[in-house]
Amino acid sequence: MTISAYQVGAFKSRRTDVLIVGAGPAGCMAAATLQRYGIDFCIIDKRPTRTQTGHASAFQPRTQEILQTMNLLHDLDKRGHRLTETSFWVRDSTGTLVSNFTGAEVVHATPYQYLFNTDQGMTEDVFEQYLNSKGQRVQRFMELVHYEHSPEPEWPLTAYIKNNASGAIETWQTKYILGTDGARSATRRATGVQSSSQGGEDVWAVADVYVDTNFPDYRRRCAIRTPDGGCMLIPRKDEGLRIFLQVDEKSQEHLDANGASAQDALTGNSAFKLTQTVQSHISKVIHPYRMDITDIVWISQYRVAQRVVHNFSDPTKRVFLLGDACHTHSPKAGQGMNVSISDAYNLTWKLALVMKGVAKASLLETYEQERLWVAQQLIEFDALFARQFGQKDKLDSQNLRETWEIGHGFTSGLGYEYPPNLLVNRDVRTPINPKAVEPLTPGKRLLPIDLIRHIDGNHVRMLDIMPSNGRFHLFIFAGNLLSAPALQKLGDALDSPQSPMSLFNLLPLELMERFRHEDITNDSIPFTNEAYVLDIFLIHSQNHLDIHLGDVPVPFSTKWPMNVYSDFGGAAQSQLGVPDDSGALALVRPDGYIGLVTGLDNVDDVTSYFDGFMHRRI
Repeated sequence: MTISAYQVGAFKSRRTDVLIVGAGPAGCMAAATLQRYGIDFCIIDKRPTRTQTGHASAFQPRTQEILQTMNLLHDLDKRGHRLTETSFWVRDSTGTLVSNFTGAEVVHATPYQYLFNTDQGMTEDVFEQYLNSKGQRVQRFMELVHYEHSPEPEWPLTAYIKNNASGAIETWQTKYILGTDGARSATRRATGVQSSSQGGEDVWAVADVYVDTNFPDYRRRCAIRTPDGGCMLIPRKDEGLRIFLQVDEKSQEHLDANGASAQDALTGNSAFKLTQTVQSHISKVIHPYRMDITDIVWISQYRVAQRVVHNFSDPTKRVFLLGDACHTHSPKAGQGMNVSISDAYNLTWKLALVMKGVAKASLLETYEQERLWVAQQLIEFDALFARQFGQKDKLDSQNLRETWEIGHGFTSGLGYEYPPNLLVNRDVRTPINPKAVEPLTPGKRLLPIDLIRHIDGNHVRMLDIMPSNGRFHLFIFAGNLLSAPALQKLGDALDSPQSPMSLFNLLPLELMERFRHEDITNDSIPFTNEAYVLDIFLIHSQNHLDIHLGDVPVPFSTKWPMNVYSDFGGAAQSQLGVPDDSGALALVRPDGYIGLVTGLDNVDDVTSYFDGFMHRRI
């Protein structure tokens, strides 16, 4: 049944192409990327202000890589604290608290060999500053009440938004809704999407504090397990500390009990009792060491279950769920904000290509195929890790440490490998060394490498020259074949009217000017580059000083001179498993993941790949 604006008393109407519901990390990321891709949107949040203290804090390396391509990493990193090592402590059979293992937080290849943490409020602030600089803002105290589908083709959704300042209901017409409104998502409820859980529903206490302590490892992340329970310590900036602990049944009964008289106004207060519980628990767990809380920045308790929705969108693929709206888990692995940001990063470039008429609507199906796959694996890992962490017996078992080591791909974000789908062609049609550091693998992110720009000799990091712009990148790893006929033939093929450069870019190559340089410091995409859906990077292993750029085969030296790079000696290409004498083509998606790996003579593979989900220009 369609509800009219009159029936709900909604007399104010607005229109926006994409409505983002929720301005936490997932919503802010969705807004920032849609802004970069040139898509009209509005972002609302039911809270009157952004998060003030606490909440999500840890940024894993993969998230850092993503933020670097948006030139937002530096502003966040300078507000945070870097975590390089994790220690495991246990009370042994003699009752002595000992450290039985210390290991690196990050074991995969990445420019960021650490995690860093900061308050969620600071994260939201950095995103909001970026949005404000682009003339956008979060519209606060605005809450989604309901949405319905409309028969109007141009505006297929009507959202009913309560303005909590005025108390009025407004009608918003939109084309898509992104539900980034957290674990109690109103958007999810409106879609009717169901969820399933694994493991139990645990009660956790978390506190950001300053302490007076003689515990020797308080500046590493520490997982501590004893017969009295366990806790996790995560160091914060300026010698602050975050304490996570699981609340047992007895402590929970104490926290839930109500004071019987006016004398209980303080001692019976839930905040007072929670502080007592955290201090008492940490004192027992860390004995014989001392850890006295001297100041509390933020303290809270909450219930957490490992839960994931069955679908990441409604059946029409017009309403999408992101972040905590579609998956929840314990805080121990520091995944919530990272997975949420990656959800948004995965979806928005696909949405932008569909809305611009470049891609088929079927492309949007890959959002669920990829992110639900990640969420399900994460839930399984988190349920196992939480269960092992909460064990009060078998403390001498190495299973927790082993699970943590196996889970490095999750805890760093660098181990994700998307399953085969429209965007991931697993048929690698050229030799790649499987024993390389990070071999080119469809479904995995492209390892960021260091290069030398051929035209000027500048040393550059790949993340800095691949800004998040919603564009595919064709990487031509030419090895030592720069002067070989194979590369000339490839150049001719890419310059032809039937090449993917002509078939899928918005204008034919002959009508587009030379591709202008882009890096993460560009405030906007150069006008001459806006017609490109696919760009080119040519990487060779010869000394750029020995070869003039004019000797590089066209169109690389004429249309793409700023995108020719030297990997002198082939060290970077070796990390990717590319043989120096045969090279490779790798098609990299706008989110940095590899979609296709093939040979230098297989340009038709690139065309076939795009035909699966893109509209040909001609």
